[in-house]
Amino acid sequence: MKKLIITADDYGMSKAVNEAIDAGIDAGLITSTNVMTNMPLYKDAVKLKSKEGVSVGIHWVLACGKSILPAHEIPTLVNAAGEFYPYPEFRKRLRKNLISFSDIKKELIAQYNLYYEIMGQPDYWNTHQNTHVDFGIYRVFVDTAAELGINKMRSHQRIYVKGSDSSHPMPLKWRIAEPIKAAMLNVWQSNAHKKGIVSPEGRIVCLNVNDINKPEHLFSHIVWGKKNVGEYVIHPATGNDSPYFGKIVEQRIREFEMFTSEKTKKIICESGIELVSFEGLK
Repeated sequence: MKKLIITADDYGMSKAVNEAIDAGIDAGLITSTNVMTNMPLYKDAVKLKSKEGVSVGIHWVLACGKSILPAHEIPTLVNAAGEFYPYPEFRKRLRKNLISFSDIKKELIAQYNLYYEIMGQPDYWNTHQNTHVDFGIYRVFVDTAAELGINKMRSHQRIYVKGSDSSHPMPLKWRIAEPIKAAMLNVWQSNAHKKGIVSPEGRIVCLNVNDINKPEHLFSHIVWGKKNVGEYVIHPATGNDSPYFGKIVEQRIREFEMFTSEKTKKIICESGIELVSFEGLK
């Protein structure tokens, strides 16, 4: 039987996000979530400590909301008001060598300390908007996580879902870029593993983006190959109550509905998939 971690990102972002994730956990579908300690409702996560079979990680943030540390301590990461630069601007600044790795590490540790105060050690780590997936800074995150003893992380290798429409094969740009990206990620993952950090074998990705809202297809057409443990990432919310939702407001609400549904749970079971958390990774 294949094993799947269903991870809901962004705990603490808003009431609607927390409510949706809580409901998905209670429905037995969400088996993992992660906390943004720079967001207003991150302390609500304390109630997750009593939930059996659910992993709770830290969702490090460098490109959304305000920093934990004051602006003068991490001047390359934030504006004068202590607000992180939006993700595209963060990337541009990184390319121009305007981002200090020392500032990154200090802010990551500050966010970790807030998490630790209410939750203890995180079960795993990842980043909002996958900020760490970059040639320049990937190692900063891995090294910091290893130093802090956070020994599990998200894998960015891909486990694909066949498109429900044959007219949606893997796009040409994916076919060209995928071998290069996979080789790069293999090196990065290997370096992380050498530091004692483990991860699932890949992240479930639909070739046809429309299939993310078709659970009857999604979970029965995963091309597992020789892989046995995957992670499927969602961003559910019960409504729109945050300025940080971006362009995926409607999708967040659909994911709330999908991942609190008994129908979805039945489909996953009938597809020969066991829902697990990060706890069993070795």
